Amino acid sequence: MKVALSTKNNMITEHFGHCDFFVIYEVEDNVIQGSHLIKNPPHQKGYLPKFLKGQGIDVVIAGGIGTMAINGLKDLGINCYINVKGEASEVIERYINNQLNHGGEPCTDHH
Repeated sequence: MKVALSTKNNMITEHFGHCDFFVIYEVEDNVIQGSHLIKNPPHQKGYLPKFLKGQGIDVVIAGGIGTMAINGLKDLGINCYINVKGEASEVIERYINNQLNHGGEPCTDHH
């Protein structure tokens, strides 16, 4: 399974589409097998879900994220955890250990 965290300076970003990088963790049987960075491509409305699906992503973990992006991810079979905060390595450990606090309302800001 591949898990993508939207990050800036190794912290989960306030808004999914405005991250600098996605930290991609490859997880198998709740163990991290490896990780790498993917640079966030230039912003294009509705593009990121397709881009991430093309990278083989199964799960996205983000801070703020809009309804359009959430729906786009879900339509492509990508699970989405929203309103998450913290440093990337701590967040992935919480995710693996089923201790990730997430949920709430999507972003309503129009960027």
